[in-house]
Parts: sequence; C-alpha cells; structure tokens
Amino acid sequence: HLASSMIYSGIFNSRTGVNNTNQFSVAEDITRAVEPSQGTIQKLYAEDTNLIIFQEKKVSRALIDKDAIYSAEGQAMTTSGAQVIGQIQSYAGNYGISNNPESFAVYGYRKYFTDRTQNVVLRLSQDGITEISAYGMIDFFRDNLSAVGNNGRIVGMWDMHNKQYVLSMQPANSSNFKTLTFDEDVSGWTSLFSFKPE
Repeated sequence: HLASSMIYSGIFNSRTGVNNTNQFSVAEDITRAVEPSQGTIQKLYAEDTNLIIFQEKKVSRALIDKDAIYSAEGQAMTTSGAQVIGQIQSYAGNYGISNNPESFAVYGYRKYFTDRTQNVVLRLSQDGITEISAYGMIDFFRDNLSAVGNNGRIVGMWDMHNKQYVLSMQPANSSNFKTLTFDEDVSGWTSLFSFKPE
C-alpha cells in the first residue's frame, strides 16, 4: 500500500472504443510520489493543466502533460513532454486537509477546505493558501474543529445561490453540530444555520 503515491493507466476514449484503463506498462514512468512524511493523499483535484494534491499535512501541485526546467537563475519554465504527471511543487505553508476530504469545496479558482489537526479553515486560490478562519473566528474554530474528533465529519460545499462556502462541523454521536457560511464579499463568516447537511 503506497498511500502517498499515484499511478496512472492507459487512456479511455468512449468515442473510439479505446479502453486501456486496466493497462499499466512497466516500460513507462507511470508513478509519482509525494513526501510520505506529510501523510497520505486524501484528495486529488484537476485544474486546467495542474493536478492539486491534498495530503494530510501538505498541499502540492503537479504539472500535467508538461514538466518544469530551471534556468541558471532558478526561474522555472515549463516545457511540454511525454510525461503525464510532471514535477510536484508544494504550496507555501504547512497546511493539509487532515483526514477530512469531505470539507473540500470549489468555486472558480478558489478551493476551500479544513485542516482539523491545526484547527483552521483554508482557501487556496491564485495567490496561495489563506487562513480564512482567522477572520475573527480563531477561537470558534479552534474549539469546534477539535471537538469533531477523528470519527466526526466536516462537510464543506459551495452555495451557488448565495455565493458562499458552507461548512458543517459534525462530531460523531452528537447533535452538537455547527453549520456556518463564509462570504467572500465581506471576507467574513456571516451566518450560523440550524440545519445539518448530509
């Protein structure tokens, strides 16, 4: 079991009837691994030509169908090539998604998720990772995310109607759940709800 590695198979094309998803050629370099000390891979998200990798303690980005080469000054330049999964680059900050991939939600280029081990709610966007739980709610999330425990659930979703990130912290075997929303327009947590999303 390689919980911090990825492997890809042959292609699938429904129009032409090609299905090589059960073929793993040993002649090709078809595996990529992330740092095992940062925990297991909990979620993969493809965005444009990048693959975002959420581990328990780290968030990284892998180039798809291209690789990075570096100039003498250390500047990265991308080049196309035969690699399906190219170089893996970590985002700044020591944050991950813990064991709660269900907290992930996306809208446009903004990805929202929680790091329960550090008791924070995070947003990954074009400018990197931002700790949105710090917008006036540090104590609230420290208390409630730690109360969820290992057996509870942290459910995240995007409300398309109100354009808000909805987060529900649900401790196991408890009716003491909390559901609230984050609004980008005011950069704050605006509502506390009485419903428990499933």
